[in-house]
Amino acid sequence: MIQALLDYQEIDKKLREIEKKLSGSEERKKAVGAKKYLEGVEENVNKLDARALELVATYEQVTKEQLTLKEQETAINDAITGANDEKEVNYLLKKIEEIIVKIKSLGSKANKIFDEIQTIMKEYATIKNNTKVAQAQYNENLKKYNELKDSVKDEKDQIERQLSSLKDKTDPALMDRYLKKRANKIFPVVYALNNNVCGACGMELNMSEMNKLKNGEVVDCEHCQRMNFMKK
Repeated sequence: MIQALLDYQEIDKKLREIEKKLSGSEERKKAVGAKKYLEGVEENVNKLDARALELVATYEQVTKEQLTLKEQETAINDAITGANDEKEVNYLLKKIEEIIVKIKSLGSKANKIFDEIQTIMKEYATIKNNTKVAQAQYNENLKKYNELKDSVKDEKDQIERQLSSLKDKTDPALMDRYLKKRANKIFPVVYALNNNVCGACGMELNMSEMNKLKNGEVVDCEHCQRMNFMKK
């Protein structure tokens, strides 16, 4: 039954080559890259939206505080005009100075908020442009990738029919082990024992595994997980 599995693997190599050709193609890489960008656009825009709302709310609060301080400044100036006591005038002037410092500080804060809002607006524009480019790149390369798949479809279908036929001639348990490893990107899967070491990675097999091999069993290498058998 091991020969049937080896025959299967030999044909499977052809399928593997087609798969590598497709997965490693520039068309697929570019399409996948563009799709990945497009999938992240919504999250990025939501983050910008949240930050923009936060900044607008802060800007409005700062503007409100500035207006309140200016009203206080006006009221104090009016009080100074009607004041006769020097100490009171000096006290009110000091208060105005404090208010002016606060207004300037709030103005600086408002300017920084405004600059960040402008930066966010530029980021919106950048995302919009990049999204347009990415969508075009995705459509173009997906089309090319599908054309590439179509070009190997007949060959791939023929190989898969051969594999399906060989599968019925292979021990189901061995085939199940083989297919699981194949799905985990292990390939080639089956190797002949090489001087008591794994035919794939060269690691020495233990006595228990050697006894199983001598009895005609197929064992998995603990190191590389390949399937090993002993030639008769």
